[in-house]
Amino acid sequence: MKTKRLQLMIMATLFLGVNIGGASVAQGATLQNKNVVVAKKPTPKSTVSSTNVSKVNTTKKSSFRPLVTKPVAKPVAKTTSKSTATPTVAKPSAKPVNAAKPSTAAKPATTVKTVSTAKSTATKPAGTAPKPVAKPVAAGAKPIAQKPAASKQTTPKVVKTTEADSIKANTAVITRNKVGSVMTPATERIEHVPNVRVLLGSRSSDATVTSTANMVVLNSGNGQVSTISANRGTSIGVRGGKIAVNGKAIDTVVTLKPTNSDAPFLFEGKGYRGGLTLRANNGTMMVINSVPLEDYLYGVVPQEVVPSWPAAALEAQAVAARTYALHTMEQNKGKLYDVSNSTDHQVYSGVSGEDQATTNAVNKTKGVVMLYNQRPINALFHSDGGGYTEDSVNVWGNDIPYLKGVKDYSTGTSTSNWTVTTSRQALESKLNAASKGVGKLKSIQLTPLGNPGQQTSDRGVSGRIKSATFIGTSGKTTVDGDSLRSILGLKSTLFDFYVNHNPAKGTGKAYHNFTGNNDTVYIKGHGWGHGLGMSQWGAAEMAKRATPGDANYYQTILRHYYSGITLKKMY
Repeated sequence: MKTKRLQLMIMATLFLGVNIGGASVAQGATLQNKNVVVAKKPTPKSTVSSTNVSKVNTTKKSSFRPLVTKPVAKPVAKTTSKSTATPTVAKPSAKPVNAAKPSTAAKPATTVKTVSTAKSTATKPAGTAPKPVAKPVAAGAKPIAQKPAASKQTTPKVVKTTEADSIKANTAVITRNKVGSVMTPATERIEHVPNVRVLLGSRSSDATVTSTANMVVLNSGNGQVSTISANRGTSIGVRGGKIAVNGKAIDTVVTLKPTNSDAPFLFEGKGYRGGLTLRANNGTMMVINSVPLEDYLYGVVPQEVVPSWPAAALEAQAVAARTYALHTMEQNKGKLYDVSNSTDHQVYSGVSGEDQATTNAVNKTKGVVMLYNQRPINALFHSDGGGYTEDSVNVWGNDIPYLKGVKDYSTGTSTSNWTVTTSRQALESKLNAASKGVGKLKSIQLTPLGNPGQQTSDRGVSGRIKSATFIGTSGKTTVDGDSLRSILGLKSTLFDFYVNHNPAKGTGKAYHNFTGNNDTVYIKGHGWGHGLGMSQWGAAEMAKRATPGDANYYQTILRHYYSGITLKKMY
């Protein structure tokens, strides 16, 4: 009995042990399954990619693999999402060639020197013209075609369709190159805003300087000589070959500088920022304003554009003026001053010429400069391209890679199209006065002005005259385009002659033969200035057509008018 009971107990124990073990295994499997579920919890939808991630079966081994994003061709149309892709950096293809003549910026419309007499890079026609006002967008204007810069990467080809589509397409290509991402690492940064030395003029008589802050008087070695109290009128002049302050001769070079850098000074009643350097020079006194470059631009940009123009045009002008100044400063390092305050370089009017809209444009683009081969370019500009700008080689003989003829978008102003009416006798008189007389005029040898883009032996790519030959009773003479513009007092070299045929009433066909009677000569032309670099009216027209909300459209303008350049924020 005991034996049987013992056997029963052993069997019961074995039975219970099997059940308990099975329960443990089952519970372990459940817990393990719970862990699997937690580990395979679906990943939230990515905020970077718009691709939906399908749910993962938690009871099976996951087949999920990291998503590999292939680069997709960027759309031409503007998108609403921010791109993080690195833009194309233009690679210069050739070293720039220095211009044969010094540079000058062309103001939209002011009294200026002609090409043959001006010392500057941008020439303006003789005569006085009112400062232009913003013009309406011309209906039917052609679409903007962006000229791509040389690059290692392939720029998407823009297909021209409608005007609006073309502008947006080109804008999309260009605005991918944000200023912050087109920095050229190899180019040296400027640690501080440089000072530019602006010649305000030379004079033999005394002048008066005043500042709302105290001014220190420094000698040629930059040593402090004295201090002038605030709001005290101070006399400056030349005494015995030295600069005299309040009648006391000090040194051949003297600088007056307000102790408060934010306080302008008055020179002969006109306000300027920075300091005033006076240099004795053969009995006269050279007056030079040494001013931080950005402050200098405050007084330049409103003199070169119409402040009511769209912001992008003002910003493009600010970058062009800054680049031009830096280029000229490099050229004039060993000279007594960097730039003048006239059209010989850039018109500068100090504090009195500043305007809030242009000041905002300068601040928005602070330190941004156009480069070619890692150097600031000779950023020439002119008032109006007249439909097409010109290759530098056809104006001054030097082929500068970034100064190439491109489509210009200025239309509908007196600067874009103009007509001058004169007579054969008056034309003969002007040729005689320039020692180019040929007697009684019989004909003019000149290729008729046609569509731009087709260069001839006597016309550039824009149609601007390179040379024209006048034939008369006493022989013939050939006159180059710049000289002819100067002789005739015209706005540009983009013109043609219409003898006894008014182009406003006829077919537009040129007539170059004289009858010998009372010939009337009509000269129909286009544009204002030398036609190199940026057309200011054209930039304004482009800016009016910019895609709304494009904060960097000024780059589109600059890249259109200056071929193959890069943009860099220098400081």
